[in-house]
Amino acid sequence: MRAKALDSTFPLLFAKQSPTFGTLGLIAYYTVMLVIAVLVGPFLLLKRRARYGMPQKLGFVPDSLKQKYQATNCVRPIWFHAVSVGEFNAALPLLKRLHEKHPEQTIVVSSTTGAGHKLSQERASQFADCIYFPYDLPWCTANWLDALNPKLVTIVETEIWPGFVNQCKERNIPVTMVNGRMSPRSFGSYYRFRSFFGPVLRKFHLIGVQSSAEAERYTKVAGENLPLQILGNIKFDGLEPISKSEQEELAQKLNLAEGDLVFVVGSTHEGEETAILNAFKKLPNPKNKRLVIAPRHPERFDKVADTIRLAGFRPRRFSENEKFEQEGNVYLLDAIGHLAKFYSVATVAFVGGTLAPIGGHNIVEPFTYSVPVITGPHLHKTKDVADALLARKALTVVQNEDELAEQLQRLFDSPTMRNQIGQTGNEWLKESQGAVDRALSMIEETVQLDASPTKVESTKIESVQGDRR
Repeated sequence: MRAKALDSTFPLLFAKQSPTFGTLGLIAYYTVMLVIAVLVGPFLLLKRRARYGMPQKLGFVPDSLKQKYQATNCVRPIWFHAVSVGEFNAALPLLKRLHEKHPEQTIVVSSTTGAGHKLSQERASQFADCIYFPYDLPWCTANWLDALNPKLVTIVETEIWPGFVNQCKERNIPVTMVNGRMSPRSFGSYYRFRSFFGPVLRKFHLIGVQSSAEAERYTKVAGENLPLQILGNIKFDGLEPISKSEQEELAQKLNLAEGDLVFVVGSTHEGEETAILNAFKKLPNPKNKRLVIAPRHPERFDKVADTIRLAGFRPRRFSENEKFEQEGNVYLLDAIGHLAKFYSVATVAFVGGTLAPIGGHNIVEPFTYSVPVITGPHLHKTKDVADALLARKALTVVQNEDELAEQLQRLFDSPTMRNQIGQTGNEWLKESQGAVDRALSMIEETVQLDASPTKVESTKIESVQGDRR
């Protein structure tokens, strides 16, 4: 479980107080959750982000969904939970593949954040019902499970809600995980409270993880008999380049000229925009250099526009259909779901959440277009991927804005170096794809859909133990 929003912190707060998780542990967990909800609830109502989807989070199911899923001829749905934008983007290729292969299968997609819910509606509402995930209180989750009666719940990445998982177990609804990950930093907390998290993880029907390193961490928390499969990272399968004509259309829309050097900065957090702008100022010969900034969170768009002005630049905004017009413009990508295609016009990319101590976001995405990537030092959320890229010398890590300016200019000055680093990252990306097919096979086998002839190439935990030796 990860704190994507204030209402995602409750289980972790309780974990610090509970040594075990049995029947008494569940009662205590719900008690603490209720107390926290009462104490924190008024403050949540003051935060706009926390108010998104509040009725559904409290267990109020729209009548239209009740009628649909309680009809006698309705196929029981598969419920996917993707907490926010990153998880939904990771899940989307799997959702599309499931729908294409099994169009009769109903699908529900839940999110916790407003941005995640909005994106799921934009990208998946044609074939899935998009809802907010309920608070992990018994009446909230029970209302949704009663209404939907899913045949399977699939969690994207690591969202561990003990009460919800327990209710699914009692109803004989299998719970699986795809793209499971446990970073080295989060592993410390999970391991410390393994007597709490271990029993919850053991209630999962199957846990599909990204790598053998992730599998090791899960088994250290929950024991050797945990039902694990190593599927790979489904995020990589969704990274397909847009067409050449679309790239040209985007460049034209932005008013980019032949020979412009474009620095696309994605998923930035508080403080990172200032560092980026300061580094960009230090570059010599700014005439043909262009900067695009895409903040991670929509509620910061206006603030980042002000930051750009304070730094002495003029913001040009995607939302206002603006474009580069002269030297000193900075393009603000103030919309969700467009960053991936903007990497297609990049000369060099920077991925945020890495100068700020967040832990990093999708550092592989720019390699879809063989674009070299710079990051800051905070990569703990994506450590395994970063280590693999660093081992191939396909990632540039800087410590501060001075180093960023230096390395950015170095890449701008050397097309040969850019091509070499970008191609190396692209080759690694292509080698790492294929997880969607393995995840789909896992789902098909779990709920006995008509599976493809190719079964999941399951790496059992014994082989992971062998790796440790």
